[in-house]
Amino acid sequence: MRIAIAAAALLSTPMIAAAACCPSDGNGIQLAKSGLGEALPAALNLSQDPAWQVYGFQRDGITYFQVNDLTGQVKLIVGTLDNVFWTLPAGKSPAKTSLPSQRLVIPANASRQVVYRRAEFSLVVYGKGADAIWSVELPGEGQ
Repeated sequence: MRIAIAAAALLSTPMIAAAACCPSDGNGIQLAKSGLGEALPAALNLSQDPAWQVYGFQRDGITYFQVNDLTGQVKLIVGTLDNVFWTLPAGKSPAKTSLPSQRLVIPANASRQVVYRRAEFSLVVYGKGADAIWSVELPGEGQ
């Protein structure tokens, strides 16, 4: 019996630690409290596109989403609070980013790929390489 109790305690430790360390994004996904800007943060990859890595962070009520390429280079960090979005000056070169409050013109022939989606918004990339434009799109949008 003692072995079973000890085993149960050991097995539940990671769940307790995860609950203590990381707030949820409201969808049951644990967001990290530290590591923003790192090439390989200790955070769950939330990306829906295998070509990108998306990491979520939350601190002091602000939520951040960091996009890395597959080599770990930070491409974009978007912050959000109460449906207001902004970008942080992250990565080696600034990503062109279309925000709900400041829309960029998306070329008509640009391919569209959803990289991350949640109820409040989607993070989408149009085009590829240096010409890519990132977009934070609200429900019902889609350029």
